[in-house]
Amino acid sequence: RRLLLRLHPWQDDHEAEEALARELHRRGFDLVFALPQVRELVRDPVRWRAAVAELGARFAPYGRAFQIGQAVNRSKWGIWTPAEYVQFYRAASEELRRLGDVELLGPAVIDFELHVTASLAYRRTDGLRFDVVTSLLYVDRRGAPERPQMGFDTVRKVLLLKAISDTGSNAAGRAWITEFNWPLREGPHSPAGRAVAVAEPCQADYLVRYYLLALGTGAVERVYWWQLLARGYGLVAPEPGGGLRRRPAWHALRTLVSELEGTTFTGSLAAPDGVRLYRFRRADDELVVAWSLEPNRSADLPGEAVRAIGRDGEELAPPDGTRIRVGPSPVYYVLSSGERASGS
Repeated sequence: RRLLLRLHPWQDDHEAEEALARELHRRGFDLVFALPQVRELVRDPVRWRAAVAELGARFAPYGRAFQIGQAVNRSKWGIWTPAEYVQFYRAASEELRRLGDVELLGPAVIDFELHVTASLAYRRTDGLRFDVVTSLLYVDRRGAPERPQMGFDTVRKVLLLKAISDTGSNAAGRAWITEFNWPLREGPHSPAGRAVAVAEPCQADYLVRYYLLALGTGAVERVYWWQLLARGYGLVAPEPGGGLRRRPAWHALRTLVSELEGTTFTGSLAAPDGVRLYRFRRADDELVVAWSLEPNRSADLPGEAVRAIGRDGEELAPPDGTRIRVGPSPVYYVLSSGERASGS
């Protein structure tokens, strides 16, 4: 029940966004607002301040967290130098802090360029303070989220982000991932191009595995998929004639939430290379989520399973014994009551 809404400070009309925020807030959703930039706003600090002041006053009743800037390491999206971002952030911070109890997020560096995040988190400048260090931590160019880049897989990237948030002079020790996805082959394609696009079932697999890997570190508090409704990468696809279709990724995220809500990740279990067994516990349940990078791998559960739930929520036949076959689609195994009681 946590959602991030991207506002457009360069626009004059925010009636639709406010109506949406008001209704979501009424329904009990925790809202975060992202304030991206365009070059015209960066070059016009008076207009930028006025836009932030208006948006802050309008939307703070519905949510108290604001991310200042978006993909600030990409000149095509408006910020050309680190110094420009510092001035851009400080101006917004001054306006938003007047609202009282708010959380300010940044610097929202995109992709695995955490050296830029570090350069801003460690920069000694008055007025530059991130209550939460945020990253748009895409790993789609690698393919699977387990695949490394310069020796860093998703887990190591997340831990590096947390280390920056813990030690940066402008940071408060908290970290969120506010954007990630895998684009689909149908298009429109991401800036990375068609080469990184995947099929819908693969997107669903990667979504679940990214959430498990990132949140399983305990190093980030939140992870947001971009976005809910969109051609090319959304959880929901707009159809001809105005209809909506829930993609496999939508069902996969729903299942992840329904099966693991209220659980505590207690660690990964020993498994063959390329196989992951993530163990979760709650008051009256114990689960193991199993997957592998390659199809048709074998592994052993720590006890017999009484239920098996597929990636999209479908009931599967429980394994006969503790030996399981695993593949790229995560499966949720609910362990037997005897296993839960023993804690072995």
